[in-house]
Amino acid sequence: MADAGRAPDPQGARSPGEFIAALQALKDWSRLTYRELTTRADAVGDVLPRSTIANMLGRATLPREELVAAFVRACGVGPAELTVWLAVRKDLAARAAGVTEIEPVERVEPVEPVEPVEPVERGEPAPPAALASSRTPEAGARRLRLPMLSAALGLTVVVAAVAAVLVWRAHDDEGAGDGHGGWGDKGGSVAVSPDVPAPAPGKYRIRAVHSSLCLSERRTDKTSWVYQVPCAEVFPSFSLKRLDDGLWQIATLHPEHGPGCSGIMGQSKAEGAWLGDDYCESRGAGEEFRLEAVDRPAEGFRLRPAHTGQCLGLPDGTTRRWAHVVQLPCRSGVPGQIFRFDPVGSGAKKEPSGAKGEPSGAKGEPSGAKG
Repeated sequence: MADAGRAPDPQGARSPGEFIAALQALKDWSRLTYRELTTRADAVGDVLPRSTIANMLGRATLPREELVAAFVRACGVGPAELTVWLAVRKDLAARAAGVTEIEPVERVEPVEPVEPVEPVERGEPAPPAALASSRTPEAGARRLRLPMLSAALGLTVVVAAVAAVLVWRAHDDEGAGDGHGGWGDKGGSVAVSPDVPAPAPGKYRIRAVHSSLCLSERRTDKTSWVYQVPCAEVFPSFSLKRLDDGLWQIATLHPEHGPGCSGIMGQSKAEGAWLGDDYCESRGAGEEFRLEAVDRPAEGFRLRPAHTGQCLGLPDGTTRRWAHVVQLPCRSGVPGQIFRFDPVGSGAKKEPSGAKGEPSGAKGEPSGAKG
């Protein structure tokens, strides 16, 4: 998989299927949703419907040249690299047509443009480095480094990641934490409750216990990031769907874009990676979750992305409205990582999943509008 700073190189593709795989890798590198790719293409006069992108990436046949050009531009690749993508496609098309003498594709050194970073609201956590670079309108690729330097850097990253995982696990297992009181603290550490049943599949408002705010998109955004907002303002509707192997899917139903799923964008494994909505099956295990019931420091569930085992949460336990929901290391006694599921649309009052006879809203606030 290409590193976060360098766009995938298609020159290794030897078949239409491998070329499609390179296009998928480019989308993953861009960290952009189908919706965002369509919006960016439209801004420069290209036509790139979401359904066309999905169909292109789901087939093993070579896409049209104009479709490849629009897609690659929308992903943020510069003119020099776009030339390489089109040349590789032309080469593969010629081979498929039975032409034997093909002019070889000359390897082009990628150019590194400097682009502005999307502004961040005051008080809002900045996106992680890998995600921030991929969200720029025309993110370019970095120059190729020497093999020995790349190997050394790769080894350093692996060692650091292993050390970080060991520290997080030790932190979680030992119950170290801040022990924030005032939101149901029962001793500081997290106590997993394996006997507590998971909520039944259905429609819910997913509420952060520490803030009594609920997961939602921003109705006016062209992006699909998930924030915490007053529960009465949740948009679109959210529901839980049971998968195999004890996993769950957080499904959405958008009035314009139809069915979708919440997930960690681009299957990022970075701490602080944002949660967002997109078409289902576009991020693999990044949109599959384990529901871990806990009864300390508050009763509810931790939502753990299957591809990392980390936890969804609000950075530093913020209670600010419109704060991004992100992926964080699971830590004991830290507010912002425990959620409850308030049933929607039943027509009757039900106890929210994850609570045992406690009021559903913090500080006496309602958890959301009546379903």
